[in-house]
This record gives sequence, C-alpha cells and structure tokens, in this order.
Amino acid sequence: MYLLILFLHAINAQLKYEGYTEWQSGVDRTVNRQDKFLEPKFPIQIYTRILFPRRFTRKPQVLIMIEEIEWHKNRNVNFQAFVSDVTISGFYLNYIITGPAIMPVMRVRWVALLDGEAEVQYVNYSFEDLYRLRQGFGTRFQDFILDYYLKFPTPRVAAFLVGADIEVFDSLTYTVQVQLGKPTGSSMPLRLITRDRCHVNALRIAFIISSDYSTLMGTVGATDNDFNAFLDNSNKQKLRVQRFEREVPVIFNYETHQNVLAQGITGFDVHSRAGNFYAKAGGEYIDVESSMYKCAYGTRGDTVMSYMQIGYVLHAAALPPYQMLVQEDAEITEN
Repeated sequence: MYLLILFLHAINAQLKYEGYTEWQSGVDRTVNRQDKFLEPKFPIQIYTRILFPRRFTRKPQVLIMIEEIEWHKNRNVNFQAFVSDVTISGFYLNYIITGPAIMPVMRVRWVALLDGEAEVQYVNYSFEDLYRLRQGFGTRFQDFILDYYLKFPTPRVAAFLVGADIEVFDSLTYTVQVQLGKPTGSSMPLRLITRDRCHVNALRIAFIISSDYSTLMGTVGATDNDFNAFLDNSNKQKLRVQRFEREVPVIFNYETHQNVLAQGITGFDVHSRAGNFYAKAGGEYIDVESSMYKCAYGTRGDTVMSYMQIGYVLHAAALPPYQMLVQEDAEITEN
C-alpha cells in the first residue's frame, strides 16, 4: 500500500512538471456540400460535438484552423468558426455562416493541447478596429499588437484565419494578408493588409504562441511570380498547388501515427469574379527517410488566385507515460 501511494505521488508530480505535454488532433467535415449549404437559408448556425480519441488529464486548450474552404464568386462573405464548452473528453465546434455568399465547404482542423509552454488565443478584429481596411481603395494596412503571457522569453507564433466579414462590391479581389512581426517576451506586432476595393469589416484570427523548441511552427506563402501555379486555370479540374518542405527532428520518425501535423489558411488574394473562391491546405506527411515535413497548398477549378498564405504547427506527440494504468471505462469527472 505504501508503494502504491508513492507511485501515485510520482505520477501526480509528473503531471505538474512543466515539460509534460499531451497533444491530439483531428479534422471536422460538418460543412461538406450538404443540401443545406448548397441551397442555404441564412443565417446558418450549427455545431458539432468533437470527442477526443483519448481523454486528457486536465482541460486542454483547443486551437482550430481552416484547411479547406469554398464560397461562390462575386458575393460578400461572412463566416466564423469557434470553440465552446471544452472538457477533458471533448468540445463543441460551432459554425456561423450569414451569407450572402453560398459556402458549401469549410473543413476545420483542430488541435487540443495540454502544454505549459504553449498559449492559444482567439482575437476578434471588429468593424470599429478595422477603420482603414473596411473602407477606401488601393492597398491599405493596419498595425496591431498581440499580447501574451510573460512566461515566453523567445516565443514563436503562428496565425490562422477562422472568421471574416468581407465586402467585395465593385472590387476585383478578396484580399486578406496577415504579416507577423518579431515576437518579444510579452508581445508581437502584426499587420493586416487588404487591397483594391475589398472592404474587410471584421476578422477572427487564431494564434498559437510557444516557447517549446520541440514544437515547430511558422507561416509560408506564395505570391504572383514565375513559380506561381495558382494563376493557370485553363484546366478546370486540375488542382494547382505550391509545395513546402521543412526538416524536422528525428523524433518525428518514431511513432509517426502520433505526430500532430496541422496547417491552415492564414491569408489569400483571389479574383472575386473570375470563379468561385477555393483554397486548400493539406497532403501533409513526414518523409522518414529524409526527416522532411512536406505539405501542399493551393486551389483548383476556375479560381484565379495570386497569393496564398498558410500557417503550420508540428508536434511529435506521445501517449502519457502512465497510459497503461488508465482504464478506458473508468469514471473521470470532467472539469
């Protein structure tokens, strides 16, 4: 009995250890060309219950990002996705689509994490905040500051667009770009950009900040240049992509099925009238022979895209060391 008590104390100490982490990930396809999205009656407000494959030891943070999205051309667009009611067993993923653009596809990647060196934030930039982006013409930008917990001396930050209210009346483009500045110990500057007569009334952006160098993250983007495959829309059925590679630590080569590889859309510049808006990030994997993370992102069909930006988060997740002691049918009180 005495040994059992010592063992349980050791487990409890390990759970409070700052280096202890739990990460899980998945994809939700609630919005996927069903009739109610193809012939909608706005506003659409729906939710789905996401259950974690494994219960967490404590209530985790949940990061979401959009991997794939489509809406009909030459229409104003207004949508958002958000998380609610997070417990150790799961959470609710909520969608709001208010039109008038028909949005048949919105595929969302979620990442749940229990990590003392990571922070997830959702920031709403409102109509009042975006006084330059919501009016005028030509290239416009606004600068903001993202504040976070002082614990991170040299953090890295990734950003994902998870909601927007965009007007394209008399505009040739849907344009949103997010430029991240150099992070400091407590804050980071960022710049939001649009152009033409695209009026951005509101944005919802998900941020993840981490000081754990075993968690890799960043932002990549492709612009209109000689290597841009996005502009060739002569083949309406062809998926036109840019590819990204990054070397990862060898730990990603072990238990590869437990790796968390997540990427989502951060910014875009798409012709508003030539074709429907379509953007996708995916096809991610780790090449175990070269220790390279590889992914592809782009568009298809009649979409004319001149710029696309994605963010990514990579984490070599492992099962908790005491997992063998937890019985799946045990009753655990949710926090």
